Amino acid sequence: MLYKICGSCGNKIKHDEICSCRKKRGRGYDRENRNKVNAKFYNSREWKRMTALCKLRANGLDLYELEINKKIVKGSLTHHIEELENNRGRALDINNLIWVGDRTHALIHAEYEKSSEAKEKMQEILFKIIKKYTYGGDKKSFG
Repeated sequence: MLYKICGSCGNKIKHDEICSCRKKRGRGYDRENRNKVNAKFYNSREWKRMTALCKLRANGLDLYELEINKKIVKGSLTHHIEELENNRGRALDINNLIWVGDRTHALIHAEYEKSSEAKEKMQEILFKIIKKYTYGGDKKSFG
C-alpha cells in the first residue's frame, strides 16, 4: 500500500485518499467565501442533468483541445461561455455550455480577463465549436 503525507497537517494517509483536514477546509471555504446563489445553482438537479448532457455531447473529451490543438484530452467540467454573472438567462442553455478540462478552463478565463476583445474572440471560437458538436455545423478546421 502506498502512502503520502498531507501537505496541510502532516498526517500519513493512503495514496488515493484525501485527508480529513482538507475536507474540513473545503467546507469552511464554501461556508465563508463561496457565492451562495451560485453554489445553490451548481448543486441543483437541473445543473447536474445539464452538465451530464454536456459531457455526453463531448464524449467526455475537452472539445477545445480536440478542435484547436487536435489533441485528445479528457474533459472534467462544464464551462459557461457567457458567464453566469453576465447572463443568468442562459445558465441552463446547452448552446452556452462546453465540456473542457481544467487547463483549458484556466486558459479560457485568462483570455476573458485580458480584454473585452479577447473575451469576445474566445467566446466566438467556443460558440463555433459548440455549433459543430450540436448541429454538425461547419466541418472546417478552427486552427
